[in-house]
Amino acid sequence: MTGHACSRRALLRQGTLALGGGLASLSGNAADAHTPSNCADGEILGQGRFRYRARRLWGRLDPYKYPVRDCHGISEDREGRIVLLTNDTHNNLIAYSKAGSLSRAWEHRFPGAHGLDIVDHGGEDQYWITDHTRQVVSVCTADGAELLHVGPEALRAKYPDLSKYHPTNTATLPNGEFFISDGYGSSFIHHFDPKGRYISSFGGPGDGPEHLNIPHAVWIDTRSGKPLLLVCDRQHNALKWFSLDGRFLRSVDFGAMMLDDEPIAILPCNVAQLGGRFKDHLAIAGLWGMVVILDGADRVVSAVGGLPPTYVDEKLQQLVIFNYTFGHPHDLCVDETGAIYVAQWGSGRTYPIKLEPVV
Repeated sequence: MTGHACSRRALLRQGTLALGGGLASLSGNAADAHTPSNCADGEILGQGRFRYRARRLWGRLDPYKYPVRDCHGISEDREGRIVLLTNDTHNNLIAYSKAGSLSRAWEHRFPGAHGLDIVDHGGEDQYWITDHTRQVVSVCTADGAELLHVGPEALRAKYPDLSKYHPTNTATLPNGEFFISDGYGSSFIHHFDPKGRYISSFGGPGDGPEHLNIPHAVWIDTRSGKPLLLVCDRQHNALKWFSLDGRFLRSVDFGAMMLDDEPIAILPCNVAQLGGRFKDHLAIAGLWGMVVILDGADRVVSAVGGLPPTYVDEKLQQLVIFNYTFGHPHDLCVDETGAIYVAQWGSGRTYPIKLEPVV
């Protein structure tokens, strides 16, 4: 931003302005925050083996030709392209090379585009797009042909009032069954068969560990050899694991973290698995301005965008945000080199950021 110096307080306070008073009802329709200054490009973030150089300008495009509103989802396709999902209907999908050059931009049907999963189905990519405004999950080919459409009517047996259903994300199983998180509706997780027929639900609001409050994203965790469903329980500031039939198993509570000497929540939004020798590690997008690296023992080993994490008597202490790079990380994906690509909500219409490992 020409004529404005970098200020950690100013950059992070944009989040307070954008989110203030509305933490329980965040959506892609919120007002844009200020654009963080480009003077942060190249900032080194993280600790230990998980340090990254932030390439803030990696995904920048001509905003007149390829505008974005909120960069809600990001995933890698079979061709090795990084595919962004935005709720700007000029181009809901934008594909990049790993170097950050534009490969393709397409799709116009999703004003509430929020969740993106690209699934390899018999050697072909399936794009699972969740639109919380239209209340649909649409499974499409790379050319846009719709293979499956799951709208609110599929949940008529569960919801007397279908206006209470606003899906945010999906997770798929190899047998074709899938889960939908009702993150902006009634906080349930719904299980469907391969043809989109409703099976069951679990979660929902409440005070027990099995209950959820804005289950923002779901992900199939196969690290133990047995598939489990991991839920980013945003407003409980926790990750929660369930069996595939909906039994609560365990959770990781991130507690509070500090912003300008005030305790706030990380607000976990999405998860991605690291690869190689760190394939038991997870990267978590935290909406308040940080990416957290979790090891296979559920311990935070790097606060990417914060001061080093510490434990006292096996309890995670308050994390402290300290960076000029992030606004509100919303989703992420990890490539074969260990680079992390971050899509952001409400961050001044910024394009994706690439985090390159520092060796």
